[in-house]
Amino acid sequence: MPKLSIIVPVYKVERYIERCISSLLNQTLTDIEIILVDDGSPDLCPQLCDEYAQKDSRVKVIHKANAGLGYARNSGLEIATGEYVAFVDSDDYVDVKMYNMLYLTAHKENADAVFCGFYTETRAGNWIRSKEVLENKVWGGDDVRRFALDMIASAPYEKIERRYQMSVWHSVYKRSIIEEKNIRFFSEREVVSEDIPFQLDFLCNSNKVGYIKPAFYYYCLNESSLTKSFKVEKFEGYKKLHSLLKDKLVGETSLQRIDRLFIGYCRSYLISLLNSNRQDKRQVVRMLIEDMIWREISERYRVDFLPLNSRICYYLIIKRNVPILITYIRIISALKNMMK
Repeated sequence: MPKLSIIVPVYKVERYIERCISSLLNQTLTDIEIILVDDGSPDLCPQLCDEYAQKDSRVKVIHKANAGLGYARNSGLEIATGEYVAFVDSDDYVDVKMYNMLYLTAHKENADAVFCGFYTETRAGNWIRSKEVLENKVWGGDDVRRFALDMIASAPYEKIERRYQMSVWHSVYKRSIIEEKNIRFFSEREVVSEDIPFQLDFLCNSNKVGYIKPAFYYYCLNESSLTKSFKVEKFEGYKKLHSLLKDKLVGETSLQRIDRLFIGYCRSYLISLLNSNRQDKRQVVRMLIEDMIWREISERYRVDFLPLNSRICYYLIIKRNVPILITYIRIISALKNMMK
């Protein structure tokens, strides 16, 4: 059993794959296996994956038909043998000390999962370092659930959308929990943000979780990434995620977090829509605000729960004011672009 299995879905990243895999092969934690999951990539990635496997016995390759990021990770989990498991996006890369530090912390604290800080690339080519923790932290017992809720969204009246990044790529997870509880990813083609249900399932079955301050993961800007493009059907994915999370969590506090997540996603959806080149923007906005889900959410989640900017957008949605909503979204979008 290696100490760590690193699962890397690969799809149309010919330009980035060498940078990613090199950062993994050079880890100071050497007792690892790297599972490259070729998700039916139409470029040279399948050949490059096989070449890495021929050069280094720690590399395993799975070739499969394209089914998306979530299912590619699941394919990697099926053959993973490590004590812990990690996930890396193939257009990103990591510091060579990342997994040694995470693994050592996990053993020192007897933690089921350990997270680390990360860098996010901007369009200007700069790197923004995360500041989610100011010192190393450990959560145990009921505090693990609170940590999970803070990944979904912040409590009412808090200004930040969420306290902790929900993505699985800056952490390690004890594989025995994943297998015992049969925790797997949903498809991002059905449920937007497939990482959230996985995090929730794992953390709700964990006794102790750690977070170390150093930033080791580099989340790179890839303009061709699926997450950067606008798709009308994402709204249905948001609704499915909202419903799924309601089935997993109970209680008023949990529902407030789930509602705030949905509201935030819809606000980003509207910004992306109005920045796109679609000709039917007004129709899409009307489709969103006339959906019956807002009746349920507005009866439970008060407008004044949100900070001012978010509050105005939410108010205009539930009042179904299309012209003013479009104008407001364009204004805040322009201000956001000026600040980049």
